[in-house]
Amino acid sequence: PASGGPSALGQLLQRAERALTQSGQELAWLTKHPLWLPTPLAPLFKALRWEAVDVAYLLLAALTDQKIILHAHDTNTLYCAACALRALITPLEYPNVFIPHLPPHLMGPESRTLLVDSCTPYMIGIETRTLRNLGAEPTGSVIADLGRGTVQRAPGTGWFDPCAPPFLSLCQELQSCMGDCMQFRANAAQTACLRFVVDVINLDSGFIGRSPAPADADALSRAQLIDEFAEDAVERCSRAGLGQDAIQVMERALQQSRGALLGEVCSTAARAKSSHESVSWGLGELAALVGNSAAETKLATLPVCGVLAHVYSAQPFRDWWGDPDRSRSPERLQWLQFRAKGIALTEYLRENRQAIAVLERSVEQQLHAIYNDVAASETAVDTPHTRNVTCELACSCSSSSAAAAAAAAA
Repeated sequence: PASGGPSALGQLLQRAERALTQSGQELAWLTKHPLWLPTPLAPLFKALRWEAVDVAYLLLAALTDQKIILHAHDTNTLYCAACALRALITPLEYPNVFIPHLPPHLMGPESRTLLVDSCTPYMIGIETRTLRNLGAEPTGSVIADLGRGTVQRAPGTGWFDPCAPPFLSLCQELQSCMGDCMQFRANAAQTACLRFVVDVINLDSGFIGRSPAPADADALSRAQLIDEFAEDAVERCSRAGLGQDAIQVMERALQQSRGALLGEVCSTAARAKSSHESVSWGLGELAALVGNSAAETKLATLPVCGVLAHVYSAQPFRDWWGDPDRSRSPERLQWLQFRAKGIALTEYLRENRQAIAVLERSVEQQLHAIYNDVAASETAVDTPHTRNVTCELACSCSSSSAAAAAAAAA
């Protein structure tokens, strides 16, 4: 009967809720896993016309507290691209305002204030038509037009040079992953971004630690002096009989201070050495010489501490650095020491992605089994209303899964 449809839909939702509740522990692990991708990477890369430089720039914009606006006509592309970009900065987390799709019906007079006058960094996805209705585009934001595949860079980000280290290696590795949807290698693209972020945050064996540039050696030496001072201060307080609780508070405060100082340490080292190194080369000259062996040697000696200071001064890095549970947890130490431990990062990520996929399929199969069971009971009454309800059941099944994942992530 017609009245059976809604009750069947309610039955589906109740059973789906029970199944998701029973899988709550697995969903929590899944959505909190640093390598979990809430959406595929392909929509983001395809919308950017497979341009590695644009992907790299957006990654750095997310890492350096830029205001980022993504807009497109297709809301599915918009949502997927925003979620993928946020996920690519792992093992760091995006701490700023994040709205993957700002619904048009929620856009009031204050919307332009949010996009133009906000002093808080953000990553916001908005439909192209809605953005145009707001008037002139914000001039201080990164604006990615996912419909046309263009990226308008924000003022003050001239330090991003894809033809010089450390961004050159990222762009080259990303470019090797590109192609159409059939050729695009999502696992390799995720690995490229992970390798870059890990080499940024790992001072000893990352970009700064492996750089031959005197400015980078100076920056690393200054950072190590701060570390030694912090360790000495803790040791002195411990010998003086300071309580363990007080020492832990002190250690945490010193750790946060070291992270806060790192950006200034790198900037100071870069300024101190700029008059003695090849930084005076014009960026255009560097770009013209890429590929020449002599130029590659010259590029290798360029300091990276000055540009990485923008990352170290931003909130994602400072939040990560100041939280020992995240920055020094055993599973993340595998990433940070992948060079010293001889870990093949591509294979390591692939194995983790396979484990994640198994869990995703397990939850999906439970939901589809519930849907098929309830839908089968509806086939006994084949009416237009019943067929509509069957469609609603399928939509509800997918929506329940997405909502549960979002709730677990929150």
